[in-house]
Amino acid sequence: MHINSSVLLIGSGRLARHLQHWNSLLEKPNSILTWDRSQSTEKLNAALNKCNIVWLAISDSAIVEFYESYLLNSGKTVVHFSGALNDARILSAHPLMSFPKDFLPSEVYSQIHFVISGFDLLHRALPQFNNAFSSVSSNNKALYHALCVLSGNFPQLLWNDVSEQMHKLDIPEKAFDLYIEQIAQSYLKYKKNALTGPIIRNDQKTISDNLQSLTENSKLRNIYSAFNKEFNK
Repeated sequence: MHINSSVLLIGSGRLARHLQHWNSLLEKPNSILTWDRSQSTEKLNAALNKCNIVWLAISDSAIVEFYESYLLNSGKTVVHFSGALNDARILSAHPLMSFPKDFLPSEVYSQIHFVISGFDLLHRALPQFNNAFSSVSSNNKALYHALCVLSGNFPQLLWNDVSEQMHKLDIPEKAFDLYIEQIAQSYLKYKKNALTGPIIRNDQKTISDNLQSLTENSKLRNIYSAFNKEFNK
């Protein structure tokens, strides 16, 4: 088997596990060494002597401190995978994907798009990864990450609260799940043309009745009112 590069993967969380699995699926996988904080500094130094690239799959708040403590003068190519962090000393390669507890279907990994900052070609950070990528300037990094948070987390927060209310109305969970699944599929197929409902129709009577029904749930009422205000300007 052809081995392209020796990579030291730092971390043991969800992203680290996905990266290790992802690498194993490559036609020419990189040689992967691993280290996490349960191991000694001596093992870290030994691994550093055997690698030419370091992948930092650790929490955003720990990246800079770890780099400055162990990698600052190492001469290694160092990569982090944060969508938010911007540090000119470290290459940034953010996979535009939500990684669940279980591994994704094998064919999905090759379709994941990377957003990179601080360098021009993905293979410099992730050898043998042939994924598509885009470059985002350091000035736009915060905006990019904000958009990821908005699209990837806010709908789920809303769905969780609505699901609880549906349960109180004795609506089966499977029925609500199917509703959400169809909404997602319709968006992916039709984009803006998939939108329905009273806000799109500017049905003020229904909107007023909806808001009145949410009087005892201020969170959902405020969200509904905010969406109505912002999207009917």
